[in-house]
Amino acid sequence: MARKPIHIVARTSDWNVLMSPVRFELLEVMRSIAPCSVREMALALDRPADTLYPHLRKLLKVGVLVAAGERPGRTRPEQVYDLVADDLRPGFGGTSRRATGAAIDRSLQTMASIVSRASRKAADTALFAYGPEFRNVIGKLENAWLDAEELAHVRERLLSLKRYLDARKGRRAGALYLAAFFVVPVVRSRGAKRRTVQSSTPPGKRRARAR
Repeated sequence: MARKPIHIVARTSDWNVLMSPVRFELLEVMRSIAPCSVREMALALDRPADTLYPHLRKLLKVGVLVAAGERPGRTRPEQVYDLVADDLRPGFGGTSRRATGAAIDRSLQTMASIVSRASRKAADTALFAYGPEFRNVIGKLENAWLDAEELAHVRERLLSLKRYLDARKGRRAGALYLAAFFVVPVVRSRGAKRRTVQSSTPPGKRRARAR
């Protein structure tokens, strides 16, 4: 069965099932290697195969995975699984803003925990390189005031980067990297306000900063 380009997950409860760190990482790996067996998933994730079966059952139940037949294995036929679509996206129509926010927050927390695990393993194995000639890690944290048009521009730039990375998922050349993007509204408990900008300020400099 051919994958759809996009599968919309309409319920926050189903989306939250996807947002366990192991399940989220499993889905991301499957975008590169599926159709695949549990053995292949375990190798790609660096996890024991028997720990993945409970996660697979939950993903099958919410309809984002399908059983895609069998193929010969080392000692017996292996069940093969595939994604229903290349991309899984939330679409919580009719859901309260608070419930939607909770689902989004859980998603971001899950992504952050995956990055943290990958960073810790890279550090523990002395994999990081950060010298003048070669650096294999990028970390940036920025605050900026953005209007709706500027935010849309940032989003398109990040989606362009996502498309660039997606096009390289299926190959096995170079080294494997993990990339994560976060752009979230910032709340200041003391109520930081945008600085008033004088009309004479050049357009390129009209970027207000929090006081």
